[in-house]
Amino acid sequence: MALGIDIYRSFQTVTSWSAVRGAGVEFVYVKLSDGGGTPVGGTGDNEVNGARSVGIPVGGYHFVQASPAPETQADILLGEVARLGATGCVPMLDLEDNPASSSLPNIPDDQKAAFGTAFCNRVAARGYRPGVYLNNALAKLIRPDTWAVPDLVIWIARYGARPDPAAGRYDIHQYSSSGSISGISAQGVDLDWSYTDAYLTSHLTEEDMPDRELLPTDGARTRSVTLIVPKTAAELVITVGWVRMYVSKVALFGPTPDTGTNTLQALDFSADPFPVDAGRPWQIPLQDARGQGDLVSAEITYSMAPAPDDKPEVVATAGFR
Repeated sequence: MALGIDIYRSFQTVTSWSAVRGAGVEFVYVKLSDGGGTPVGGTGDNEVNGARSVGIPVGGYHFVQASPAPETQADILLGEVARLGATGCVPMLDLEDNPASSSLPNIPDDQKAAFGTAFCNRVAARGYRPGVYLNNALAKLIRPDTWAVPDLVIWIARYGARPDPAAGRYDIHQYSSSGSISGISAQGVDLDWSYTDAYLTSHLTEEDMPDRELLPTDGARTRSVTLIVPKTAAELVITVGWVRMYVSKVALFGPTPDTGTNTLQALDFSADPFPVDAGRPWQIPLQDARGQGDLVSAEITYSMAPAPDDKPEVVATAGFR
């Protein structure tokens, strides 16, 4: 296990980073963005620079707001992460409501999973491993471990006890909001235990990107999945077992400064979905897309019936070679 803290300059003032390190802190999260901009309390320059100065891995978190769009909010966080070099820990979405005293609207609970999925997939599409922070009750309600987000780092807050098993898988547990750490002046410091080292992986590597399982769909309805493209990949391979898959679209994206992604190539079969038969992998060369610029992500839209009851649950995968 590793001890971590998360801080915001409006609530915590660090007086000695050497003392923080001496207290056994092994990772730090700093509030770097809020909704459509930087926090009201100011940017996280001093905190990030301070943690880096004593060799503590540091990352940034983003406090969610109902607007702007999740992809825009993700880009704002990643802009601050890149500007400050806060890449020691994965970029984190803070998915919680505003304080009761705030007049800002909150995202309805039934929309939080969709918002979080879109935010985290944008983070992944920009080449970072994504993470989400939420409390135990919300985790039980929206189960981030079931989101269609590869390699998601999950951070759950619950005080006085470990997260409920009904909340699903998690990597980090925020176990106190009233802690005390040498070198920090505050009424309370959020304290965290990390039970894995997933929080340290801020940039995805090819080893972090195994073939992605493609889940069955409900009848003819389609499902979309996003995959990160390794720099050395030459082709996208879709493999199906036991049933036939119908692919409606394959889109290949590159980065742009303004929107985060730019379509480099799109295979659109919406009018007549392309069939991929069991035991006959579909190999899609990437050279045409790479010829137009850097390739960072691929999105597959498809429909597929579940496997027969007597067959393995995993029906199809997509990956790169």
